Amino acid sequence: MKGSYRKRGNTWEFTVDLGKDPTTGKRKRKSKSGFKTKKAAQAAANELMNQYNKGEYFEVSNKTFEDFINEWIENRASRTLRASTLDTHKWIIDKHLIPAFGDMPLGNIKPKDIDSFYKEKEDAGYSSDYIVDMHSILRKSLKVAIEWEYIQKNPVEAVSPPRIKAKEIQTWTMEESNSFLKHTEEEPLHIAYVLAIYTGMRKGEILGLRWKDVDLDFGRISITQTLTRTRDGLDFQEPKTRGSKRNISITPYVIEELKKRRKQINENKLLLGPTGYAEYDLVVCNNLGNPIDPRNLLRHFDKMIKQSQLSKIRFHDLRHTHATILLKLGEHPKVVSERLGHSRIGITLDTYSHVIPDMQKDTANKFEQAMRQTR
Repeated sequence: MKGSYRKRGNTWEFTVDLGKDPTTGKRKRKSKSGFKTKKAAQAAANELMNQYNKGEYFEVSNKTFEDFINEWIENRASRTLRASTLDTHKWIIDKHLIPAFGDMPLGNIKPKDIDSFYKEKEDAGYSSDYIVDMHSILRKSLKVAIEWEYIQKNPVEAVSPPRIKAKEIQTWTMEESNSFLKHTEEEPLHIAYVLAIYTGMRKGEILGLRWKDVDLDFGRISITQTLTRTRDGLDFQEPKTRGSKRNISITPYVIEELKKRRKQINENKLLLGPTGYAEYDLVVCNNLGNPIDPRNLLRHFDKMIKQSQLSKIRFHDLRHTHATILLKLGEHPKVVSERLGHSRIGITLDTYSHVIPDMQKDTANKFEQAMRQTR
């Protein structure tokens, strides 16, 4: 097996004879052009022949990106991704990736095409973290395209996504948190706000919490499921990571509020009868026992903030409030990390670095006091 070379205009082309096709009996030849020098063409031809001799060579597929990505969703992603993650992937693929790359053969997608795509999305005002999500889907799907021998190289590996800009965390003080809980104490969703502020639980974890996962005698909550909204409706799922599946200690105040909530639910059960109440065993639910749509919780939260005239924050910022207060009180970041369900302590330290300077100042003062006592 050897290659032949010829100059076409200002560039070089190689042609390699790959022998007879066992199916058709015809000679198989592979040509590629566009090399600036003969030496570059020879190097590429040698690489191709080396791959062929090792049995690693295959023809790049003419399959379009749209056909491939739908195949990837059906045969790989649907088996390996959580329902909520899959739903988000489908949305991004349908809204952004297929319109940009859908008609292109996989082998024709170049790094410059992806760079241009990211620039277009930035110019359209999409956030850097959203574009990084697009990047992640492109990278892992085209990695599978290599496994399936549709392409030989992943063009995404040669492209860098936009740098994610750090978001400023908004939190409430202890006084603001107490004021908000006082304002909502007669609201059916009051217990959701208590859990968010006093435990740092995520929205989905609060809405998916069952009474069987609450131990009022030992003062402990076990996180074993979450509630998520997908395009198909509400869905109960297991926690996303091993760290998310955890136990959280709760205080006497939280225990008392949970007892009040359980009394409310028992009264509703008596009122509706055995067939009128939905037995999801949920702590946070409507009067019929059904799950609360996450969007309705957020709407109610925004309404309560306006009524209480407190500074506007997101529901997720109640989780940040819990962590920030603990760190400012001097709690060890490892303990805070475990309560929040972070997979590693580095996430906690990176997320709440704004609190660390205050902690360092206290530490420095303690050091100086200790040194003075030994003079």
